[in-house]
Amino acid sequence: MTEQAFSPEERAAVYRAIAERRDMRHFVGGTVAPELLARLLEAAHQAPSVGLMQPWRFIRISDPALRGKMQAQVEDERIRTAQALGERTDEFMKLKVEGIN
Repeated sequence: MTEQAFSPEERAAVYRAIAERRDMRHFVGGTVAPELLARLLEAAHQAPSVGLMQPWRFIRISDPALRGKMQAQVEDERIRTAQALGERTDEFMKLKVEGIN
């Protein structure tokens, strides 16, 4: 049997983070301090990916007009996707897709 790489406390902290994680449906708005944004992006880049490809890209958009255009485009696509689902349209439309305002 191999020795554990992490202490019981470290493992407990990981399990707690997993158990307490939640998806976000309500956002407070405002700005994010550059230092916090840098820490969050650094953590996000550590996420695993198949074959270590890390296919994600992050774009910071601070222009309110551009955010509004993106929000409208996301809503258009949401409606188009819902319509393609046939009998599941109503179920899909109940889902909240927010966060770009």
